[in-house]
Amino acid sequence: MKTRTRSVVAIAAVAVVGVPMTVTATTAAWNTSEWVHGEVGTSTLDCADGTGFASVASGRFLSGSLLGLDLDPLADLEQMVLALDGAGDVTVSPSNAIDLGSSPPESYVYANPFDVTALSAINVDLTGFTVGLPGAALGAVNQYARVTADGSVAGASGLVNDSGAVLVSDTTPPASLPARARVGLSGILPAVTGIADANLEVGAVAASSQVDGCALLRDQLWGETAPASAVVRDYGIAGLGLQLDAPVVQSLVSTTTTAVNTLGGVVGQLTGPGGLIGSSIGAGVDAGLPGILTTTVGGNVSITGLDLLGSVATLLTTPLTDGVVTIDLQAGSADVDLDALLPSLNNAAPNTEIVLNDAVLNPIVDRAGVLLDNWSSQIVAALTAELREATVTVALEAVVAAPGIGILPGLTVLSADIGFVGPLGALLDGTAVLTIDAEAAGAVGPINTLLSALGLPTVTQLLTTVGGLSSGLVSTLANTLTTTITGALTTLGGTLATAVTAVITALGSVVDALPSVVSLMVNVQPDQPNAPPDATFTAASGESIAEYKVAALRLGLADGLGGIAATTFATASAGPVTAP
Repeated sequence: MKTRTRSVVAIAAVAVVGVPMTVTATTAAWNTSEWVHGEVGTSTLDCADGTGFASVASGRFLSGSLLGLDLDPLADLEQMVLALDGAGDVTVSPSNAIDLGSSPPESYVYANPFDVTALSAINVDLTGFTVGLPGAALGAVNQYARVTADGSVAGASGLVNDSGAVLVSDTTPPASLPARARVGLSGILPAVTGIADANLEVGAVAASSQVDGCALLRDQLWGETAPASAVVRDYGIAGLGLQLDAPVVQSLVSTTTTAVNTLGGVVGQLTGPGGLIGSSIGAGVDAGLPGILTTTVGGNVSITGLDLLGSVATLLTTPLTDGVVTIDLQAGSADVDLDALLPSLNNAAPNTEIVLNDAVLNPIVDRAGVLLDNWSSQIVAALTAELREATVTVALEAVVAAPGIGILPGLTVLSADIGFVGPLGALLDGTAVLTIDAEAAGAVGPINTLLSALGLPTVTQLLTTVGGLSSGLVSTLANTLTTTITGALTTLGGTLATAVTAVITALGSVVDALPSVVSLMVNVQPDQPNAPPDATFTAASGESIAEYKVAALRLGLADGLGGIAATTFATASAGPVTAP
């Protein structure tokens, strides 16, 4: 027996692409099965002790073309291929493949881990696949092949273990999966205002194909029905996602910050002796007294314990999500878990097309709208609560004066200390209680003489009147403050609504374009009905069984000029196997 190695000459290429990935599948160990069958006709194939079978097996993680670049000839993307001839000579390609424990001349098993860094030249992002994973010592992009002298062969690629078993399924915990790969869509999507980049995220993928060549040859040559286990093909896809880098999303933070600062300016207008609260109280005192008297207000009104930006800080930093759509305001990104909206990506029939249509995609925009509408409402609610809980301190002095008449000079009639310490919410609700402590401004006799000459009540009567103004002043304040603050919050809400509309419009534009530029097919098996035309395989002939191939995912991307490039992720091939 001779072991031959083959290497491929590198072909330089440059292209622009982007890719992130994650995969799911079932975990099932592979054991070399041998089948013993009775003789048919005058010939035999001993599946238990047979030797001399020629066979081929391979695993390839990435193939096809991407935005005009043919991936197949690239040396750095070389697949793992084992070819065993009838004389027992094996060819290993590439020559530096890792021997996983071959037992010549009975069996050979090799792996060629996919070099994710080799894709940097074509801008494909698979760096998340370099992480160590339980059960996958060679990483998340393994390429595996096994051939045996008795005709049992297997190929695998993607997130598989060192026995070729698929390690991806719908139930695989996210912690057991690598980061997703990304395929850039910006080059094929129409330009959308507010969207800087768009990527299709591909979760961990894996595929495996195992064939009992001897059993299939007995079936093919002599009609002895092979068991169903003679051909076992498996695949797994951890998920698919849409990721958008969206400055329009990030602008929600600056828009909110500006709007909150504007609201803070409105609140600032409430304070001070000449602010809205002080002037409203002064006007209320004036209105409660005879018109000839004048009121001057001094002192101060302050609002403490108010942090408007702090009250919404968490809402500006915490991503919004409903489990399917996630919007990160700080990062300026929107992520969609497409497989949550699509039919199951796993356990699908061979050559199942995953249709992207309105029924699948429209809920993305609807979900984003609900998230952002709720977020806007939460912003307004948080600001409202912060305002209501702020402490208002009123320490005003209202001085009431009467004009002179004839030979009598004008005099200060009385002064009233008006106070309140409590939440702004009490003033807004009209439940606050203002304290009013009024007293005559000097000797009562001269004051009453002037008041009498003016035809006004006595100072004592005026003191009683001023002391009873509290409820009226609170009512006036409630109306004034409600109008002012509610108006400011309404304006802020309208500003946010406009910004949210811009986000939804941008997201909708991307979603509307997806069906025309992206096509998906899972469990691609070239020998089965409805296979895409570019999915080829070696058919059965003479004393050779067919090649049994399976790919986890086929991604088609339209280039906007009528051309479609197809990239295949995780392809496994077992066969042909030729009888001795």
